[in-house]
Amino acid sequence: MKGAGACAGFALVLACPQAFARPQWNAGAIAGACVLGDARQLFEVAAFCGSARVDTLFLRERTNDFGVGPYATIGTAAFADLRLGAGASLLLPVIEDFPLVVSVGGLVRDVKYPGVAASAFWGVRSYNFHGTYNLSGGALFGVEHTFAGARSNSVSLGIQVDAFVFAIPVLLLIGALH
Repeated sequence: MKGAGACAGFALVLACPQAFARPQWNAGAIAGACVLGDARQLFEVAAFCGSARVDTLFLRERTNDFGVGPYATIGTAAFADLRLGAGASLLLPVIEDFPLVVSVGGLVRDVKYPGVAASAFWGVRSYNFHGTYNLSGGALFGVEHTFAGARSNSVSLGIQVDAFVFAIPVLLLIGALH
């Protein structure tokens, strides 16, 4: 009887249509303004905040599908520290090609102060039907808080530019040299 159930399950898997969803990844640079604070004052100084971000989204087959997956960041606030982050992102298809991507994860500042980070991205985020890299660009709102040692707070608003924009001059130069 167990063998019949296993065969039926195997036949059902073979009969299902092929799933075309494949991971779609993106890399970009984020530049913006942030307001920084510490344990005494919630927000006390405005500064430049910048980071590089890479993520991968699963479960999408077209532009109006939800997506979920991991992300990682490396950045700085006021060029005074190093911030490493990783967590999970959820893509919500608000408008076709203009989704909302909400991310929540962990943060480590200066490789010794743990914290949390959350962000919301809204802008162009295509679905690539011919490859696994998808273009992205838009506005990003983020908050960060570290718990231990020199506690800190950060609220930022920035622009995310796709890494492909930075690769174009290099690709044109390589093409011209060939």
